[in-house]
Amino acid sequence: MVRHQTTQAIAAAERSHEAPPSYQPRSQSKSFIPTGIKTFDKPGQRGNALNLKKQKQLDTELVYLQDPLKLAESTIALLRNDDNEKAHDLVRRASKRIPCTVSWNHLVDYAMSTGSVKRAVHIYNEMKKRAQKPDAHTYTILLRGLSWHPHLKDSLPLALKVYHSMFAEDCPIKPNIIHTNAVLKVCAMARDMDALWGVAAKLPQKGPGAPNNLTFTTILNAIRAIAWHNDKDLRDEDWEEKSLRRQRAVVQGRKIWEEIIPRWRSGDIFIDEELVCAMGRLLLLGSTERDYDDILSLAEQVMGIPRQKRQLGEPREITDGEGTSLVTEETTVDRASRHGSSLLEVYNDHPEGMNEDETSSLSTPAPVINTALANIFRPKSSSPNISMARPGRNTLSLVLDACISLRAVPSAQAYWGLLTDPSGPYNVCPDSENYHMYLRVLRVQRASKAACDLIQDMHSGDLKSMQLLQPKTFRIAFSACVRNKASPRVMEHATPILHIMCKTLAQPDLKCLEMFRDLASSQVQRDFHITLNALREMETSVRLLRNYVNYGNEDVVVDDVTKTAATDFARRLLGVFDKVRQTAGDRLERGEKNYIMAQKSALDLWAQRRVKIMKEGKRYQRMRSGQIPRSAGMPLVRKKVERWTSGKHTLKLEDRAEKALGVGRRKRMQRAEEARERSGEFDEFV
Repeated sequence: MVRHQTTQAIAAAERSHEAPPSYQPRSQSKSFIPTGIKTFDKPGQRGNALNLKKQKQLDTELVYLQDPLKLAESTIALLRNDDNEKAHDLVRRASKRIPCTVSWNHLVDYAMSTGSVKRAVHIYNEMKKRAQKPDAHTYTILLRGLSWHPHLKDSLPLALKVYHSMFAEDCPIKPNIIHTNAVLKVCAMARDMDALWGVAAKLPQKGPGAPNNLTFTTILNAIRAIAWHNDKDLRDEDWEEKSLRRQRAVVQGRKIWEEIIPRWRSGDIFIDEELVCAMGRLLLLGSTERDYDDILSLAEQVMGIPRQKRQLGEPREITDGEGTSLVTEETTVDRASRHGSSLLEVYNDHPEGMNEDETSSLSTPAPVINTALANIFRPKSSSPNISMARPGRNTLSLVLDACISLRAVPSAQAYWGLLTDPSGPYNVCPDSENYHMYLRVLRVQRASKAACDLIQDMHSGDLKSMQLLQPKTFRIAFSACVRNKASPRVMEHATPILHIMCKTLAQPDLKCLEMFRDLASSQVQRDFHITLNALREMETSVRLLRNYVNYGNEDVVVDDVTKTAATDFARRLLGVFDKVRQTAGDRLERGEKNYIMAQKSALDLWAQRRVKIMKEGKRYQRMRSGQIPRSAGMPLVRKKVERWTSGKHTLKLEDRAEKALGVGRRKRMQRAEEARERSGEFDEFV
């Protein structure tokens, strides 16, 4: 129990060092050495350049900063105000009187947070020259700061140099697991697995320096990141090589997990959600259903989440694309377990005790998965004193992703209900990514009604304040409705989603409107009244789209691509009206005919005006670039602009269109007045 509490305390202390410092500058530069920070070839070059007046001011302040704690607080206050020069001078002069290691640590941390690695190293060296001994936190700050800048070529060599210097006999500070995890993170960010394994090989099995949950999390994430990064170097045709590399990474992760579980059951380490999801994400790189199914077994093993899908049968053999066996025979596994062989003995290229046939099957560099590794995720009866990991949003996303890979949509819905139930044992509050993942599950199942209910839940109650609804959310929901277009009630599910989108987003999403338009067009043959009602529901969103294209938004500038796409959308919408009129024929009532004609007239006029504006704009751009003579293009463009912006014919086409839609006369006159005031601004109308 004491050991378990100690590991929790170490992990908590390590997490406190993961976040950037609280005194980050208000304006950070992206360059290697930010502006406003002067660098010097020698740490003490500027020390003798202080004038007498400045020295007296610093000495006066130091009279009231005799306590190292007060000095550290004053240093933090100066760094928060980006006055790093004064803070450095103050700490330098205070070093002659009192021990101020904490203040020096703040200076190093500030330099690392601003991206000035060289300056941080200079401050660290100056700290030692001024007889201020670094403590354990100093090394943690250095190693953690180097992990923030893995793109620098000197980050990894410097981190290894600092870490290995702590093992020297004359070094008073010996490395602990926090320092080891920091240097492992530097190796992982630099994608140097050789350096990572070299550091991990020196870790003891037990004791204060033994690996903890964050150590294994860093290693698993590094394996997954490097396997994913190496795939980018291959072409799409080399899918067999990609699959083989990923399978090797999965095998490597299974070996590590086989070492984690005994430590967890004996109470040496505790497993949290971050470690579980690191292993689960690594299994997602696999290419077999066994890898995906083991994710569900993993959640049951260390989190106690009951499986919502029947477990796959135990495989006898797993092969890669070339037919090479990736699963050893059962006799080999039984022999290894019977003799108590270690991991290195079992997974060598030529394990002892194998016959020639077994050895020849493992002579290739392909990874080897035996039955013991395939069964490491199966839950066993554990002691009641073992603490289970608590699932969260990351776990919810992981199991949903695994169910999608297994094409087990009912199981995904069961996991969603089990984990998000407010009265259940887990009560996970989903975030936007969880909702998007679940909407994808509903899209696979063509569950348009469930997608509509989920969007309504996200728009109501406490979830409304979380601002979960995004254009991406509505696109996935509409795509679920499009896949369910064979249902006669699909428009009843898509219409509420459209209304919520118009209320939530600043401007309607064009892709969502296109999907709703195509969905309404597909219902014409079933019943033209369904399509006509859907077009009536689109009237508000289409009007908002036209206003957005015409006048823009305060925060967003409408580009030419969006304007062209909106014009094409209006033209295709005209085709839907024609399709309704041709299908219905004489069955249309008089009011319905008038509505169709008014809508077509408004859309047609608006589309024609947008096309004319775009053509004249292109002509003006060609004229400015010298492709056509200015004398040939200017009179025509000026004539068009004057006609559109004159007092009598201001926005005539748009005025007629809006009048057909019922836009008030006062609003139309206000727009005409604004256009008249802008009549001298030539570029705005072309």
